[in-house]
Amino acid sequence: MLPWNKMFPFPKDYMKQDIFKQTDVENWMSKAMKGKLPPNLHTFGSTDFFAQSFDLLRSAQAKKNKKKKKEFEAKVFETHEEVFVRFEVTSEEQLSQIKTSHNTTTLFIDNIPSSGAKQTIALPCMVKGNSSKAKYQDGIVEIRIPKETLVPITKVPIEIIKTKSKK
Repeated sequence: MLPWNKMFPFPKDYMKQDIFKQTDVENWMSKAMKGKLPPNLHTFGSTDFFAQSFDLLRSAQAKKNKKKKKEFEAKVFETHEEVFVRFEVTSEEQLSQIKTSHNTTTLFIDNIPSSGAKQTIALPCMVKGNSSKAKYQDGIVEIRIPKETLVPITKVPIEIIKTKSKK
C-alpha cells in the first residue's frame, strides 16, 4: 500500500459513505450565491459568465467616466540624457496663456486645463536648471529638460556619543 493513503486525514469508511446528497449541495450553493449574481441570467444580454463579467465591467467603467471630468494628464518619460513631458493643448489660443517653469525636481505648468489652474509634475530625476526647450506640434506640447549629470555629494559626519557606564 502506498504511504499517502495513510496520511489522508479521513478514515477509509468515511469516504465510502454518501454523506453529501446532490440536493444538499445545490441548496448550500444557492444560499451562498444568493444576492451575488443577478436574479435574471439575461440581465446583461448573455448567459455566458465571462460575457456577463465584461458587460458589468464596461458599465462600471462608463459610470466612472461619466462622473469624472477630464483632468489634466501629462506623460513623463526619460532617456539617458533628458526628461520629456508631453501634454495636450486644445487650441493655440490656450497655448499663449500657458506658463511653464521648473526646479531640479519638479515641473510647474500654469493655466492648463483652464485659466488659473496650476499643475505640478514630479520629475523622475534631478534636472539641470537651464537649457530646457518646449515645442508645440499637432496639439501636443513637448518639454525637454536635460538631466543633471553632476549630482552634488554631501559628506555627513558621524558623531560618536559615548555613554557613561554605571559602576
